[in-house]
Amino acid sequence: MGFLTAPDDDPGLPPRPDRRTVLTRALGLTAVAGLGAVASIGATAGPATADGSTDAAKAKDARILASQADWRFCTKCYGMFFRGYPTDGACPAGGGHDSAGYNFNLPHDIPETPTAQHNWRFCTKCYGMFFWGYPDNGRCPAGNAHAAAGYDFVLPHDIPEPPGSQRNWRFCPKCYGLYFYGYPTNGRCPAGNAHSVAGYDFVLPHL
Repeated sequence: MGFLTAPDDDPGLPPRPDRRTVLTRALGLTAVAGLGAVASIGATAGPATADGSTDAAKAKDARILASQADWRFCTKCYGMFFRGYPTDGACPAGGGHDSAGYNFNLPHDIPETPTAQHNWRFCTKCYGMFFWGYPDNGRCPAGNAHAAAGYDFVLPHDIPEPPGSQRNWRFCPKCYGLYFYGYPTNGRCPAGNAHSVAGYDFVLPHL
């Protein structure tokens, strides 16, 4: 399918969602967690430490350890979902999600920066990725609001698209989910009709 490329005619960035301060609830996921390289964001080599490694190397190691693979694109709703369980959650287009394209390896539990937003969470009901930074938790295709668990994902945004990453992942202000905004249509939103677009242009690392 044509999922591997994305158009460059982004219509612009509507107002970005506000953040709130939340306590990290480290429940952890019992799913298969793959480890791989996270997209490097401007790291530069520093002086060698006592064990012979550089500051940049230590930072890279930390990013590698703080990432989770098996996040996938759903061809039915265009959302990002976790494919590490025997079932594939609940899709707003019906049934479970259907995966295609890249295997995304997403950073978590690392400091937020001006170009990386935290408060992205796994929903235990639909297995999707959603933004956990509002008083309510959006709309879940499994009914009512999303339910957060596991890691606090910190997603890079509004940076150049390096090799091994994909841009055009966006926040939907109707369901609070993360979805791919690279097709003429915008998939299926659990709040009704297609997703809407707002906020940052997320640039996500993949294997």
